[in-house]
Amino acid sequence: MTEIRLGFGRDALAQQAWRTYFETSQRIRQNLETELKEDSGLAVSDYNTLLLLWEAPERTLTMSALAKRLVFSPSRLNYRIKVLEDAGLVTKTECPDDRRAHDIALTDSGAEAFLTAGRRHRQTIDEVFLSHVSDEELEVIGRVFARIGKALPE
Repeated sequence: MTEIRLGFGRDALAQQAWRTYFETSQRIRQNLETELKEDSGLAVSDYNTLLLLWEAPERTLTMSALAKRLVFSPSRLNYRIKVLEDAGLVTKTECPDDRRAHDIALTDSGAEAFLTAGRRHRQTIDEVFLSHVSDEELEVIGRVFARIGKALPE
């Protein structure tokens, strides 16, 4: 059996930092998912969909714009939009400018659900993340992930 050797210096630091990031981000995501689901019945991806629509002009985005922003495959997004549509939180209509595309719009019920869920969601984010980092650390986190995000393929 070959012994696995951890790196030294930067390699060891990188391995530890990556493992800490990966495990902690998964635990944060799971905590947010559990709290949001228990409180509002929404999955984090559904909440993020409502958030993007809330922020959009006229509370409407095309399916392709949503898929890109959510980093979802078209088939996964179709399924999630159908769930939200069946719940009365969004509407899906043919795009007037391109009959091959569809517009997704936030309904009044969707806006209400988003705002209600958002209050508790923010409390959870405060508890599991924001209460543990300083303003300076938030700036560093923002810069680091903006730089990494720019380097990733679309």
